[in-house]
Amino acid sequence: MQDPLVVGTDEETHQVTAIISHFVRSGREQGYEEWLHGIATAAHQFKGHLGVSVIRPCNPTHPEYVAILRFDHYNNLKTWLESSVRQEWLERLQPLIEKPETIQTLTGLET
Repeated sequence: MQDPLVVGTDEETHQVTAIISHFVRSGREQGYEEWLHGIATAAHQFKGHLGVSVIRPCNPTHPEYVAILRFDHYNNLKTWLESSVRQEWLERLQPLIEKPETIQTLTGLET
């Protein structure tokens, strides 16, 4: 997993958004959708979670899914990203994706 790019600090900003990209293996889309539902439900249980939106691929030759995850403060997002719960979900993800996920974190007006 790539270290997230962090812009701003919790003291400077409030809402924070993580943009997470996954390239799903051909034929594994249904398993990925099930995984996505499960991890989104798990994230919802964490303090400060404000929701998740998903952009699904339009073109099967570019199978990138983008999850836009929002939290109320950077520290709450960080707690989720570093949690053992998320790590367990990431282990389940590995057979479904072609390459490691990428994460970009945006705070404040950037979002």
